Amino acid sequence: MEAAGRKRVVLGAGIALAAVLLLVFYYITDPQESVWMPQCMFHFLTGWECPACGNQRALHQLLHGNLEMAFRYNPFLILSIPYLCAVMYVSFVRTSRAVRWRPFVLHPCVVRGYVVLIIGWWILRNLPFVRCRLGV
Repeated sequence: MEAAGRKRVVLGAGIALAAVLLLVFYYITDPQESVWMPQCMFHFLTGWECPACGNQRALHQLLHGNLEMAFRYNPFLILSIPYLCAVMYVSFVRTSRAVRWRPFVLHPCVVRGYVVLIIGWWILRNLPFVRCRLGV
């Protein structure tokens, strides 16, 4: 195996190990109970929720199999998981399938559309009637 190939394998293994360790950490640690988990500075300063508010709690609930509670904390994260997995797949995997899907998944219109959805979610989640319906 050539040096560049070995470096890519080692980097991929390192990223995979870090992801697994992070998931284990989020499985063990409840973000609502832990003082070690970072708090959202935007929410702290403004009282409004950013698009990512609730991601840590949602991930913790998702890892415990509680999809309903995860969805209540941050539905946009749960709905984004397939797209985010596709982005990681086409970015890190070098198979012919990944190469074929890459132009679609990372197409500028798709990425811009995703950014528009994030901004829309940011606005929507801070409207009073939406906050009451989510109940979190």
